[in-house]
Formats: sequence, C-alpha cells, structure tokens
Amino acid sequence: MIPPEPASPPPNRASPAFSLYVALRYTLSPRRNAFIALLSMLSFLGVAVGVMALLIALALMTGFQEDVQQRILAGNAHLTVFGGWGGKPIDPVEPLIDLLQDLPQVEVAAPVVLEKGLLVSELNPSGEPVFLKGVDVLREGAVTDLARDLVEGDLEGLLPRSEPGEEGVVLGKELAYHLGVVVGGTVELLVPQVDVTPFRLRPRSRHFRVVGLIEAGFHDYDSTRSYVGLAAAQKLFGLGAGATGIEVRIRDLEELAVAQEEVEKALGPGFQVTNLIERNRPFFSAMRLEKLLLFLAVGLIIMVAALNIVSTLLLAVKDKMRDLGTLRALGATRRQILNIFLLQGLLIGVLGTLVGCAVGVAMSWFLDTYQVISLPPEVYYLSFVPFKVRWEDLTTVAGLAVLLSLVAAAVPAWRASRLLPVEALRYE
Repeated sequence: MIPPEPASPPPNRASPAFSLYVALRYTLSPRRNAFIALLSMLSFLGVAVGVMALLIALALMTGFQEDVQQRILAGNAHLTVFGGWGGKPIDPVEPLIDLLQDLPQVEVAAPVVLEKGLLVSELNPSGEPVFLKGVDVLREGAVTDLARDLVEGDLEGLLPRSEPGEEGVVLGKELAYHLGVVVGGTVELLVPQVDVTPFRLRPRSRHFRVVGLIEAGFHDYDSTRSYVGLAAAQKLFGLGAGATGIEVRIRDLEELAVAQEEVEKALGPGFQVTNLIERNRPFFSAMRLEKLLLFLAVGLIIMVAALNIVSTLLLAVKDKMRDLGTLRALGATRRQILNIFLLQGLLIGVLGTLVGCAVGVAMSWFLDTYQVISLPPEVYYLSFVPFKVRWEDLTTVAGLAVLLSLVAAAVPAWRASRLLPVEALRYE
C-alpha cells in the first residue's frame, strides 16, 4: 500500500507568503471558533449585499439618465449659432450655412427662428407661454429628431402654402392638452411685438391650424414647445429672409468642444456659439447630484459591513492570542502579524466584493433585458424601468468596497502586532 503524500509544509517565516498562508488558515480553517466563523460569514454577506445594492441603484439611475440624455440629444441641435449677444438676426443666412457645412466637424446646418410667445385657444383664453421654433422642414430632420417624435398628424403642414390661409403649427402633446386643442383645431399666437394701427397699438398675433402633435418624452419640451414653418416665422417676426440662429449637427458628439471651437473660429467674433450641454447645464448638473447622493446613501451599507469586519477581526485576535504569542516566540515579526490580519480582512472584502459585483451585474441585466419592472405608459414616458451598468461605476464600487475592508482591518491588525510574546503566551 502506497502511503499518502504528506501535506505541504507552511512557508518559511521569512517568506512574504507566510502572512498570506496564516491568514488563509485563520479564514478558511474548519476548526476555527464557530462564533467567529459566523461573524466572518455575516461580514462577507454584508459586503456582498452592500456592493450588490449599490450597483443596482447606480444602474437604475444610469438607465434613467441615459434615456433622458438621449431624448435631449435627439430634440436639440449639437451647436446653435446666434448673431451676437444682443439677439441680432442673421441675414443673409445661406452663405453662413454653406461656410459651416464645409467644415470637417460639421455634418449639416439649418436656419432656425427661436422666439417666445403666448398661445391661446377657445378653451384656454388666458393662454400658455411657449417656446416657438420656426424650422425648415426639409432640413430639420437632419439636425434633430423632430419627425421621430411626431405621434399624430404630419410635418407637411409646416411647408410654405401656395394659397392664403392659416399656417400650420405642431404642438407638444402636453401643451395641446392644456390648450384643449386637437389636430385640426385653431390656436392664436401672440408675440412680444406690436402692430401699429391708426387707432391703437395691439400685440402682433396670427392664427395657426394645429397640424401635428409631438411627444419627446420630456415634460419641459412637451409642455412648452411649438413648431411653425420657417417662412411663417420669418414673416411673423419681420425677419425677411433672415433667421435668429443656425442649428448645427456635428459628426462626432465626443468632439463637441473641438467642433464648437472650429465653428467659432470660422465665423469670427461677431457671433455667439452655444452647445446643448451649456443650454441644459442645470438639468445635467441636477442629474449628477442625484446620482452622487444616491451613491452616498446606499454606500452606507458597505460602511456598516466594514464595521462588522472590525468586530470580527477583534474577536479573532482575542481567540488567537496564544497562537500569536507562539508565532512571535518563533521569530515572526510585528509586520508579519500585522499583515496576517490585514490580509484576513482583505480576503473577506475581496470575496464579498466579487460575489456582490457578480450578482449586481446579473440582476441589472435581468431586470433590464426582461423589463421586469413595468410602468404605466399613460403616466410615464417609459414602459419599463431601465438598468444600465457602466464600467466606471463597477470599478468605483469594487474599489471602494475593497478599500473600506482594508481600512476596517487596520485597527485589529495593529492591535495584534503590538502584542508582546510573553503576555500572549501567558494568556488564559
């Protein structure tokens, strides 16, 4: 009968692997104190649950943010050119559009009239303030996704009319609801300009026929925006063949700052160029703040788990007091004893983090792919709750969990390293 091979001996006490070997024995040995083993398991589960909860919460926030950001990107031009800080109209506008479209970063440019006004209807005589946009229908689709957001009617009603009559207007769905109008209805637009008559001054106004409704899925847009044809807006505001701005779509959104600088350089100092990030800065800042606050709130779970690691290792130090005295008497240094308990806390943190990351990513994928959490479409613009895990969030959460585990192990490890061999051997 062949005798069994002897178990591999522990590494030499002078070897760097010595502390890791002892830490693994203390963490995984089946003969360790049952109560301490239970506390270690609870610490491990605490880290895993904290990491999982934080990843799912961040995935939820990221899913909503990316969806809203996509809607903002789709409904706005990447760059908008204005004729100076005073709102000076751009006339002539076509030569500038040709100049912009020759730039390498620019994909397409289109004239636009951006003004404010008041829309009134028979059911809402007090009116609703609106953001009015005069668009070139044939070119607007290349700059924004206006046609994609159309839910009723069509955009052909915004084209210039060959016969006299009411011009067409496209309204946000929420705006149409507040005005009490449907496609085919009539609204009156009042603008902050006046018409002079022999008898009095009166606000300039014009009647429009509702030819379409849009739903961008963003309340601010759906409740305040209205679209008319470029020719109608030019006539209403007395712009001739000019425009109040030029909308620009660039080829690569990642190069937004470079493209803006290129456009500013090509146009010269007489123009103001803004980008969609600047125009929506308060909203983007609010979303980043919400995500940060959510990270801090849910991250407290990981901190509680780290405190469990402290109590677990303190009890482990007390339980292994005689072992530590023996190791010190046999030549183990204080640094090696310190490393034993640092590595033990790190093992709990790393294992908990790996399990928490795996479960968190899997749960987020499952909830997003199978659309588990549905929403009523008549209340929300989404039919389900989206979950998107970003690699930046994953690495941040994992790094934070491991770091907190290491910091939590520092106090028990330091206490163990300060034990004197004689006192440890006389324990009990």
